Amino acid sequence: MVIKKNFVNILRWGLRFHGSSHLIEVFSAIGEEAYITATIAFIFICVEILASFFIPHEHVHFKGFKTEVHEHCEDEEKA
Repeated sequence: MVIKKNFVNILRWGLRFHGSSHLIEVFSAIGEEAYITATIAFIFICVEILASFFIPHEHVHFKGFKTEVHEHCEDEEKA
């Protein structure tokens, strides 16, 4: 239950760490003069870190490709 409650927070920090760790890849690519690879890696860093901040704080029901996001869950009131 604790993992479910903190899953989104763990996911946010995981995305931030993973995105930041790509900096090694960027510096390596620059060192090899692979500037296109460095640019692509930098874009993915930005996407991952921005995604970690824009993950909704609302309650989310994961349903495959389509999810429901809302601030208050009616299912919690019934329980």
